[in-house]
Amino acid sequence: MDDIIAGILAGVMALVLVFAVAVFGGTLVWIIWPVVNNAFPTAVSQGWIAGHLSWWDSVSLTWLCGILIKSTQTNNAKK
Repeated sequence: MDDIIAGILAGVMALVLVFAVAVFGGTLVWIIWPVVNNAFPTAVSQGWIAGHLSWWDSVSLTWLCGILIKSTQTNNAKK
């Protein structure tokens, strides 16, 4: 029974950590986004990158990129 509780607790802690990293990274992206817009005005005017990015969009983008990067990595220790 203690093993089940420890596993659930470890899973919850992992989810909290992933969410905290996404929030921190997303906040950094959200803060830096106006600099990106000023650096690439042609890309913004032609619609290649977003002119405005909400905080939640930046957190979601960070989470999505993290999942995509992690899913493309290989783990040689399993082989």
